Amino acid sequence: MRKKLISILLILAFLLTACGYVVVEDSDKITIGSLFGLSARAEEALEIESADAQKENPSEETDAPPALRPGMKGEEVRALQNLLKKYGFMIGSADGVFGKQTEAGVQNAQDYKGKLDREEAEKEKRERIEIIMAAQEAAMKKLYALYTEDELSASEPEADFSMVNIGIDPIEKEEKSETIEGVCDRELLDYLENDFVRYAQTLKKGSKGDDVERLQRKLYDTGYLPGGVDGQFGNNTFLAVKYFQRTNGLKETGVADEETQLLLFSEKMKNAEKPAFKYKVEISISKQKVYVYEWHYGSYSKLVKTMTCTTGTTETPTPLGTFKMGGPCGRWYFFKKFDCWAQYASRIVGGILFHSVIYSEKDVNTLRQSTVNALGTRASHGCVRLSVENAEWIYRNIPAGTTCRIYN
Repeated sequence: MRKKLISILLILAFLLTACGYVVVEDSDKITIGSLFGLSARAEEALEIESADAQKENPSEETDAPPALRPGMKGEEVRALQNLLKKYGFMIGSADGVFGKQTEAGVQNAQDYKGKLDREEAEKEKRERIEIIMAAQEAAMKKLYALYTEDELSASEPEADFSMVNIGIDPIEKEEKSETIEGVCDRELLDYLENDFVRYAQTLKKGSKGDDVERLQRKLYDTGYLPGGVDGQFGNNTFLAVKYFQRTNGLKETGVADEETQLLLFSEKMKNAEKPAFKYKVEISISKQKVYVYEWHYGSYSKLVKTMTCTTGTTETPTPLGTFKMGGPCGRWYFFKKFDCWAQYASRIVGGILFHSVIYSEKDVNTLRQSTVNALGTRASHGCVRLSVENAEWIYRNIPAGTTCRIYN
């Protein structure tokens, strides 16, 4: 029986060695240990050998360029900034000066890379554990297949045939990171230059996390997203993605799929159009209303103000058409022909103005109440009257050159 056991153990040793294991026999029991890593003594020896070799033959890392850090200037910093902006880590201009925005961009890239590295390490660890467990299970099956139940029950007591001390060496010891926040070392720069993956996952309404933040930064930095960066894919981000897709010739879905992200995080993407003026003004004669629209995702589509007005009578109508406004033309404005005053005058075209209700003198105490009562009706000589508050808003917010459309 003992000879048979020894023969089986030799066979088992051969089978396990093929799986990366060895059988170690001591006087008391049989132990199966893992060979997936070097022993501590072997690792120490290799480290000493590597250190001695480095002293004799300094590595290329010794001559590597220094890390880029706050306060530095030059083309290397500008190249880093362009990479950070390209991949959605930095907002601002690539001016070649390593300032606060660049430091924040480097930190964003470090956090992003660090998270991916940790996820990859965990994935590799799980995969190796699964391989080890599968090999152990297969070895056990082969071992017990050599015996019948009767033979196992009749085995001599001193031949302890249990699997003991089956350990898995750590995949790698987690070393304390020497990364300095906000400082771009050679590893991070190589990652951005050569290894960065532009598309990780499709992003849509309800998505959240680091990839959404990166998407939002890029959309904001290129003029597509007027809001802030919060890592939540909501309606503003949805509209910004649609705006980007429309401008860059993609199907407007509002979903940041692979095609959209590969273009967004590339040199081929087009920045959003920057309007010369924030607002567009429209005047409805039939409704006696003034509407102010703000530039919003590629068009003047966001209504921000609605004002009741007075336009010209049928005998002295306000002209229809689209005009480029002349801008503010008087905190107080005197109409010599009609011997009256108004506040906050802004020119629409020619002698046609936006202005407040009418005063008999350059004095707020001389307000003509009839002009206040007439708001919402056609009663002027062609100008567009507004309340004092609304006239002041136009005066202070609508510069010369702003488009004003007047229609029935």
